[in-house]
Amino acid sequence: MNKLIRCLPILLVLCLLACTPAMADRGDVVLSLESGFYDAPMPLEMSCDIKGAKIYYTTDGSIPDETDALYDGTITLMWTTNKDDPLSDITGITLGETWVPQQDFPSAHIIRAIAIYPNGDRSAVVSGTYFIGYDRQELYGDTAIMLLAIDPFDLFDYETGIYVTGKYYDEWVKEQTEAFEAWQGQGNYTQRGSDWERSVTVTFLPGDGSEGFTQDMGVRIKGGASRGNNQKSLRLIARADYGEKNVKFAIFPDNYRETDGKLLEKYKSFTLRNGGNDCDFGKIRDPYIQRLAEGMRFETAANLPVIAFINGEYWGLYTLNEEYTDNYIDYHYGIDNNNVITVKVGEVDDGEEEDIALFDEMLDFIAYSDMADPARYAEASEMLDMGSFADYCALQFYIGNEDGPFQNNNWQMWRVREPDDSSPYADGRWRMMLYDTDYSSGIYDGGETFNVDNLLPVLTGTDYQGRHPALLFNSLVQSDEFLAEFVNACCDIRNLYFNKNRTGSLLTEMTKWYKPYQADTLRRFGPQWVTWNPDNHFSNNLSNIRRYFDGRYNSFLDIVENAFELSDAVNVTLKIKGEGSVIINGRDEIPLTRTTSLKYFTEFGITVTAVPAEGMHFVGWEVSSSYGQVEDPTAETTTFTFSRRITLTAVFE
Repeated sequence: MNKLIRCLPILLVLCLLACTPAMADRGDVVLSLESGFYDAPMPLEMSCDIKGAKIYYTTDGSIPDETDALYDGTITLMWTTNKDDPLSDITGITLGETWVPQQDFPSAHIIRAIAIYPNGDRSAVVSGTYFIGYDRQELYGDTAIMLLAIDPFDLFDYETGIYVTGKYYDEWVKEQTEAFEAWQGQGNYTQRGSDWERSVTVTFLPGDGSEGFTQDMGVRIKGGASRGNNQKSLRLIARADYGEKNVKFAIFPDNYRETDGKLLEKYKSFTLRNGGNDCDFGKIRDPYIQRLAEGMRFETAANLPVIAFINGEYWGLYTLNEEYTDNYIDYHYGIDNNNVITVKVGEVDDGEEEDIALFDEMLDFIAYSDMADPARYAEASEMLDMGSFADYCALQFYIGNEDGPFQNNNWQMWRVREPDDSSPYADGRWRMMLYDTDYSSGIYDGGETFNVDNLLPVLTGTDYQGRHPALLFNSLVQSDEFLAEFVNACCDIRNLYFNKNRTGSLLTEMTKWYKPYQADTLRRFGPQWVTWNPDNHFSNNLSNIRRYFDGRYNSFLDIVENAFELSDAVNVTLKIKGEGSVIINGRDEIPLTRTTSLKYFTEFGITVTAVPAEGMHFVGWEVSSSYGQVEDPTAETTTFTFSRRITLTAVFE
């Protein structure tokens, strides 16, 4: 077996199963210590219950065989506080700035062991990761840790290593006749598909200190231009070929199934995401926006910050992201994944190649039919979930995404192939999936672009070719029904999901999660221009995010008004008398429980729902003036229309 870095000093650790006797299959090697953090040097013993078996082990992450160290007695694991980090010194992983860190980071021993039986058969490889002389709580607090154990050859080999520019770049660059930017270059790390998937052992240590999991999985490089970063995003996939076809563990503590509201405890794949365009800036834009948008009528991905190690070496701060696949739909909605189609940027991502015809049928009908005709719009509504599409488009405009659906990038839809009654979502309509929102919110402009009108240029644009989402949007807004849906979605985003209190408090909370580890991540991976003061750099970028969303809150409805020539949005003050809450436009994930100032356009009514507190009952709606009207003043759910500034009160007794 080719062992690229076998000559390097003991690599520090990473991954696998802290295997205990109760957990081991017969014939596997059993390690006497669980993976984790230890205050002082520790003795490590290895055993196998097959008589006459010999145990071989490695300390650099490579897969052991009979040419490696033969275990012949207890090993003492010494301090790892001064260990070398050979992977950190490897170059040729980017076409951008070469960066070798100038400081040491926490590291660990990695032990990978195998038993070879008298008949020549071999056991599975087991691994242990041991941080000696470190206090986990002191280093990382309540942040989860992800340990990856992988043969260094699979990452850094010139010909087949997935993390390097490698041979693919050298062959590609010979064919180039024009200058190109570093992010445009092609290398080993830009390759996709099963040929560029490698075996990895993944150990997840939850932030609360509870027992995690260890599992063999596949790993691929993931992302677009951000594949060229020193810190790359990694997609991790469970397959039967590696052992288990799913990860059966509640990775995300606040991720619930739509079918029954129970905690989701099964995943096919997930991603260690470097932040994409935001990698060297705020790092948190996408998880921040995903969390703010949770509950809207499109899919949002669960996420949490993690600290990653590869073969015991510090690999920095990542966001662990739930991944959209047909299995995601299966696990969340109870829909057979074999009946699920996902289309990503105009191509089938899950399903059969011929499934694109179902997407084209929907796109062609909506884009090239008169949506002002209520009958045609009704037919279109059987093909596309209009609430999902309205919310999704409104969100993209609000966050100022410059690399999203209206640039014909980073958009995804799903539907079932054959509609059935297994779920309300198995009706055959296309629905949206939100991802990669980091090129937004003034990322390269200091957050100053909050007042930029990005809506009117889409409405007046004409150069939309192929499967471009703008073709759908521009046709649908000709429908009065969809226009009302979209405009109210814009208002709801501003009033509810992205109101100033909500954006500010979540940013403060997520700063606590990310900021303690961002500076070290920049010191580990660069770039040079921020490493002189990385703490200040991160703080400034968080301030830019706050600047954008505070400004967008004040300016966005003026942009909507201008685009559709509407009257000025007016203030609607919602009051509650007694004990209860009010839901606006069915947005039950954000109930209003106190006096709240909202803004809506007078051209479109809003739906209000009164929800009495326990032991109370709803009396009725009170309107402050004749400029407003409630369709049914005693109904818990009713329509409210208005022509001027007004106050609506829900009365409970």
